Amino acid sequence: MPRFDIRTFILILGAALIGAAWAIYNRGLVPSLPLLGQLRAQTWVIFAVPFATFWGWFFARRTERLAAAAICFCIYFFAPFVAARYESCAVVWAQYGPAGCFTATGAARDLANASQHTVYFQAIVIIHLLAALIIALQRALSRSRISVRLPQPQSEPI
Repeated sequence: MPRFDIRTFILILGAALIGAAWAIYNRGLVPSLPLLGQLRAQTWVIFAVPFATFWGWFFARRTERLAAAAICFCIYFFAPFVAARYESCAVVWAQYGPAGCFTATGAARDLANASQHTVYFQAIVIIHLLAALIIALQRALSRSRISVRLPQPQSEPI
């Protein structure tokens, strides 16, 4: 059974939690900002957790920096699609039922716009944190890819 690497787990998940705090803080700023400022704050909501997760993984295991960058980018890229689908289902479920997730797209768009996409921005942070938790657990339970070579005793020349 693999040994649990608490340092890796804390660095990755801790960084993700810092990113989540930054995302939540920026989401709270949105109502008080002008339009351009709102866009910047909402961009941080989507970007903060994967970005922080990457840096936590980078400092935990520098040799895995390319894998960290690729996986964190995939999380950053694909999570908005999942959050958008969840939002469209959540806002129309009461009126249209489960089929409304796919058929009532116009109503879902109108309801989501009216709520300023509150469900979406909450869902994106939750999805990112769940992905970061999975990464932290997986990396903490797996061995590092660093190969350790023990010094070879040198033989005497013949």
